[in-house]
Amino acid sequence: MKKLVNLVADFFRFFAFSTSASACFFSAYQPEEPKCLRDE
Repeated sequence: MKKLVNLVADFFRFFAFSTSASACFFSAYQPEEPKCLRDE
């Protein structure tokens, strides 16, 4: 049972690291701020 828990925890840890690393690629896209939200 403990081995299964460790396996599931490792899977979610890998999933968390892979999604956080791929977030860097998504942050390269910066959409233009709408005019109604700008501080002028």
